[in-house]
Amino acid sequence: MSRIRVVFSIGALHGGGSERQIVSALTHLNRDRFEPHLYVVYRSGPLLSLVPDDVKIAAFEERDRRPPTRIPGGMHRRRVDDMRRYLREVKADLSYDRTFLMTLVSAEAAQQVGISNISTIVTDPATGFEPVAGRFQWFKKRSLRRLYGRSTNVLAVSTGAARSAEHFYRLAPNSVESQYNGVDIAAIRSAAKNSVDSPWWNAKSVEGKTLVRLVSAGRLNYEKGFHLLIDAVAELQSTNSAVQFRLALLGEGDHRSQLQNQIDAAGLTEQVRMPGFQDNTAAWYGSADAFVLASLVEGMPNVLLEAMACGTPVLSSRCPHGPHEILEDGRYGILCDTNSVAALVDGVQSIVHHPAIANERAAEAKTQVESVFSQQVAISKLEEIFTAAVQRKN
Repeated sequence: MSRIRVVFSIGALHGGGSERQIVSALTHLNRDRFEPHLYVVYRSGPLLSLVPDDVKIAAFEERDRRPPTRIPGGMHRRRVDDMRRYLREVKADLSYDRTFLMTLVSAEAAQQVGISNISTIVTDPATGFEPVAGRFQWFKKRSLRRLYGRSTNVLAVSTGAARSAEHFYRLAPNSVESQYNGVDIAAIRSAAKNSVDSPWWNAKSVEGKTLVRLVSAGRLNYEKGFHLLIDAVAELQSTNSAVQFRLALLGEGDHRSQLQNQIDAAGLTEQVRMPGFQDNTAAWYGSADAFVLASLVEGMPNVLLEAMACGTPVLSSRCPHGPHEILEDGRYGILCDTNSVAALVDGVQSIVHHPAIANERAAEAKTQVESVFSQQVAISKLEEIFTAAVQRKN
């Protein structure tokens, strides 16, 4: 049997969870059974360097050199047309996309060509659709309902997101299948042993104070709730005179300047820093006293899974639906109310004042990640889904 030609597609390869999952699948997909290709809208992002050498990359911005059009929907039509041509050029058997904005392009193109297509919903659309959908949301929602309804498979990164998507897009009950993200546990734990190259992070506390190092990671945008976490650190520092708090926010994004202004205004330049995108996030997680996820919206956050794999105590907002499922309602880490500075403060205080309980949860979390969220489990299931999708089409 010839190898199945799979075209993975996403907007670009910046440092988000969906991009990391794409790179992971491209890297670990069984080459005896699959021939992976990558189609992006923009050839940009730090994760491009991690794409395996045997994966051919096609970028819309390079294939279509015409000036942008101002005709409503014109650029979308050009992207669909180009991807349709690309699928035919590589004689693709299957199209796989992540993020609903890419589904609008790739699922449309694949269905026009007549090949199998699989789309992954990466966040709860009830809360995650509106902030990123942009213009013509009613039209995009209607188009997604049509495309999902005709797709070979529709996946979601959590069971809660799957049920929510069925309701949001008015799809048939149980038509969306959950497919958890996977993390490379061995690589993460190996990287966690490395030292962090940051004098600020590694410095000892001043005046004999207890040092508590907190870390968070993700795109620097409003939905990640970093502004709440900064306010929480301000309150923690003002009410704990015997403790020196240090918070590292790893990542890049449009809200960097706003967050820096907030840090400066609060007088937290020594307590809170943004080191930017980091290749060695696991080393930061492993050396922290706690990982904090303050997101307002999440799907199945890789950063939370990676921190758990390092054995670091974790605190997460109870945003639907991924963190709730990952932590099993608080069994493997603390869950707190979403969009609440007070809840974040209480959660951090609990970890600081009850370290034995926090470490016990963290140890159980390491085992849970191995059995449910490992890269091997996720890739194996994805390969089964790919094979069945192509066979069903044939």
